[in-house]
Amino acid sequence: MKTLKLPALELRQNGTRLLITKMRAADLPHFTKIDHYDASKEFDDPTQGYQRPEELTRIKKFANWLRKESENGGKVRMPTALLLSARNSDVTLSPDGTITLKESNRLPLVDGQHRQRGFQFAIDDKGLTQFADYEVPVIIMQDLDKIGEMKQFKIVNGEVKSVRTDLVNMILTQVVEKEGEDSINSSEIWKVVVSHVVKRLNSDTDGPWFDKIVMPDQRTYSKEEQAADPSLEHKRIARATSFMTALKPLEKYVSEVRAGKDSVEGRVEDLFKAVDSFWRAIRKQNPICFVNSADYVMQKTPGIFALHQLCLVVMKDMYKGRRDWNEDGFLHMLASCEEIGEADKWSGENGEFARYGSMKGFAELADLLEESYRA
Repeated sequence: MKTLKLPALELRQNGTRLLITKMRAADLPHFTKIDHYDASKEFDDPTQGYQRPEELTRIKKFANWLRKESENGGKVRMPTALLLSARNSDVTLSPDGTITLKESNRLPLVDGQHRQRGFQFAIDDKGLTQFADYEVPVIIMQDLDKIGEMKQFKIVNGEVKSVRTDLVNMILTQVVEKEGEDSINSSEIWKVVVSHVVKRLNSDTDGPWFDKIVMPDQRTYSKEEQAADPSLEHKRIARATSFMTALKPLEKYVSEVRAGKDSVEGRVEDLFKAVDSFWRAIRKQNPICFVNSADYVMQKTPGIFALHQLCLVVMKDMYKGRRDWNEDGFLHMLASCEEIGEADKWSGENGEFARYGSMKGFAELADLLEESYRA
């Protein structure tokens, strides 16, 4: 196992110590690691990560940029530092102004995984060995645990830069699991609730949404995978971000009418039962749209937004009528809405509802379904 001795400077920001140093691009993979989010693990699993999977297209794009700049005689400049954490390590500034890194105890890479992998791909796969000695600026945060890293990742990627909303929500959920509900703003609790609900819906093997949602650590199934297993064609067809966003009004309503259950756990349980029951009722009315999900828009963005808006309307009526939010109750209430059971209208190829392709269109489709429901 290698060690790496580097010159460094230390500075402090509101009590947090930061080490500023540099590393050779070729050394980055040997002295850093990436904690990826894994949808198969529970939020409170100590090995649960918080970063999205690497995107090969971004890695190749970075490597190709290095190649083109090199071939055209350009000067490759990358002043933005990679952000590491000294969690569970003994990295400290020595009196001689150096730090020592150990390959046996790699530092978590909080921000910059695609740059790190881009250099690795360029050097190992593209043969651009001239970049092995390229000096990359590095900042190492000390005095942070994993939750602190998650919070920093959220700040850098969720507020300063753009990152998928579903991943940010999952990070918030892990923070609450570890530190309690008071650890985040009350205005963000809904994100934690819907994250739990989406994860449960997607994991329920008997439910209408089993493996239909692309979670933060996942991608859609490739054509090769679908050819090997045709059933995969109708899986992972909806983005977690869309589902979470569509659930926000329902979560708000449930939290208002179930004020006695204001804990996250209580809100999750109530919302999950209502939403799961609603979609089970929909599945009974129109099973073909769930068997061949990819061929219809019922479980894609138009259906997700429009039907969740309808769900809110029905839930309010059921609450006023003192009906439980269960599958039989939803079936009874939705019996008059004939459009739900008309598979042709939900066809993704030439169906009437597939034409509602924007947020304005989703609202119009919801209005159409509500009008039928009230007829």
